[in-house]
Amino acid sequence: MPMRTLSGTAGLGALCAVLGIAGEAGAVVPHRTEHHLSSSNGRASIAFDATTNRVNQFLEHPYRFPSAGSESRNFAFDAYPGIRVGGAGTWLSTVTPTSIEMIPGTGIIHVVRSVSGFTVDEYDFAPMGLTENASVMIVKVTRASGTGAIDAYSLFNYHLGSGSPAPGSDGENIAYNAAADALYEYGPSGVAMGYGSIGASSFHGSSPQNPYDSLNAGANLANNAGTGGALSDAVAGLQTSLGNGAVGSTATAGWFTVLAADADALAAITRVRTWIAGRTADAILADEKTAWAAWLGAPPAGSTPREAALYLQSQANIRMAAVTEPGKSSGQILASLAPGKWNISWVRDMAYATVALVRSGHYAEAKNALSFQMGATVGAYATYVKSPYQISVVRYFGNGTEESDSNADGPNVEFDGFGLFLWALDEYVRASNDTVSLASWWPVVKSNVADVLVHLQEPSGLIAADSSIWEVHWNGKQRHFAYSTITAAHGLCSAARLATKASDAASATAYRTAGASARDAILASLRAPDGTIAQSTEGLAGGVGWLDAGALEAINFGLIDPTRRTAKATIASLVRGLTPPSGRGFMRNDLGAWYDSQEWIFVDLRSSRPRALAGDSVGAASTFAWNVDQATENFLELSELHDRTTADYAGESPMVGFGAGAYVLALSERGVPVTPTCDAFASEPGASSDDAGSDAAANPEGGPRVNPTDAGSPVNGDATSPGGCGCVSAGAKTNEAGALVSLLGGLGLLLRKRKRVS
Repeated sequence: MPMRTLSGTAGLGALCAVLGIAGEAGAVVPHRTEHHLSSSNGRASIAFDATTNRVNQFLEHPYRFPSAGSESRNFAFDAYPGIRVGGAGTWLSTVTPTSIEMIPGTGIIHVVRSVSGFTVDEYDFAPMGLTENASVMIVKVTRASGTGAIDAYSLFNYHLGSGSPAPGSDGENIAYNAAADALYEYGPSGVAMGYGSIGASSFHGSSPQNPYDSLNAGANLANNAGTGGALSDAVAGLQTSLGNGAVGSTATAGWFTVLAADADALAAITRVRTWIAGRTADAILADEKTAWAAWLGAPPAGSTPREAALYLQSQANIRMAAVTEPGKSSGQILASLAPGKWNISWVRDMAYATVALVRSGHYAEAKNALSFQMGATVGAYATYVKSPYQISVVRYFGNGTEESDSNADGPNVEFDGFGLFLWALDEYVRASNDTVSLASWWPVVKSNVADVLVHLQEPSGLIAADSSIWEVHWNGKQRHFAYSTITAAHGLCSAARLATKASDAASATAYRTAGASARDAILASLRAPDGTIAQSTEGLAGGVGWLDAGALEAINFGLIDPTRRTAKATIASLVRGLTPPSGRGFMRNDLGAWYDSQEWIFVDLRSSRPRALAGDSVGAASTFAWNVDQATENFLELSELHDRTTADYAGESPMVGFGAGAYVLALSERGVPVTPTCDAFASEPGASSDDAGSDAAANPEGGPRVNPTDAGSPVNGDATSPGGCGCVSAGAKTNEAGALVSLLGGLGLLLRKRKRVS
């Protein structure tokens, strides 16, 4: 973690550094705490549970809430393969894997096991080229020793009974259709599932002759006609005989599952078999890998192998989070992949994901996300926005209708989404030169997005008080947040560029003027005496809880000069005030609530470029590498949060806009200078001496001090947290650093001249 001033526990860290002790010895190390791997083709959404070694998710829709009052159902209780060698059968869910991974840059879950003299590779995925809510399970069996005939089995335990979002197992029926060589399952849920082999099956079976029991007994499946009526907890299975191969030989079997929302399982199975087109399971797997490889954008030059793998997987996760269902659902990008519960389309998260798609060369998917929002049904919060608008004030239901969550403090109404949408649209148009789409969208973008921001702008240049990035709700909780004005300034200057491309010169001038006014208001109204950009005007006036990592976007979005005092002061204050006890990354603010006080991966990643440009390249690289290493340990997933003390994955995972999207942007922007978005950076107050800081003599590290009122808050310089050095005990108190001052003696000057380290 970066050094604090000598008044805190990191003063001990400074001593450790001087004495030659590793600066990060007290920080937690990368470790695995994620247990799910996700795959989606924008229609299907499945997940593999690494604690039970089986697929236990198959959603009705990839998004959580199709409409108000409804939630997507998870029909999968579990599904997994098995093998029989000679007369001995083993369900692979009972065998501990030697390896579990996402094949980097794909939606393919890969699990490796050793059993009965064989290496068994299991692959589970939702095929990207199949326009169905369907998944594939493939097993590749390689003989390492021994002899004996091999059979591969699959078990499908789906719940199609009553209830939601976790249907029961009541009243389930299963039937075998010989002509289709497939099993159908249906029940009170009103949908049907189809299960089929890739290639001809050798045997099939279902309850009441439970396939689970058949393999355990070393027997073939029963070849029965089905359940013969409704049963509770009916189970289906398929079996493929693979022969008696020699040592070193490999044989492959595969199966598919498809949801028929209209309960016409035969039609759905027929569509899947048309897609299979006679291919073997090996060919389907190879084709899926090839298609993913062809879609991916190359990692930026200079990426390490780990950075490159995460870059590829981050692209894949964004693509998998893009809904491909037909109609108004199509194009939206979910904030997380399920089982992460934020599989909901937030405007903010979608903007970062959309720009990441543009930066990695995926213009079609970026356009789909923009098109979704241009066609969404909105307007329910016009009394708050005070004008007609097109972009949701928070998020969307799966059907493309605006949604905002409410609590005792009223709804969330966020004005940052308007500016973020304009940023994403500007990035797309500049990269793709799709002026045709811009021309068709411009009248609505102008009147119901850009003009909305102009109407929300107060005489000071600030945007009116809102719920903003951290969603504080309304009824007196809304504030003049820096983040909302930052995104507005950036968005309005983006709108000026869009207006120019749309041949609307008058609007271009108006938006450029409004954007510059918002840019300048950040320094005029939100800059603390020490130079730090504060969370809000209200927070700054109150003098407590005004540190907010959202202020970093003023640097990322090219509004303030990263080399001048405001940027450096903001970064220094965040480093001192928002580093959690784990010694890793950043909290989102210093308000002290649980959610605010965890480590936020989005903030970690968005801090990377500002820190490097402001001169703290070591700290930037350390935090970036920490997140890469954590993701590498956790199936190349980026979580919403790390626990503030243990750095275990917390919140939802895998995150998309606030995870994969932020990572793609961070890696693609590394080493790239910031360009002023409004033609010039904000004019810093004061002369060149202002850059050094008027309190430089009082602060040996050269950065501004945090407001003393904040210094005693539980999460700002946490008195019980360890510093970034192993020689600081977990129970060290802030005042212990003062006891060491006399020990430093002549080393004080050296400490003052050292750069921050992480």
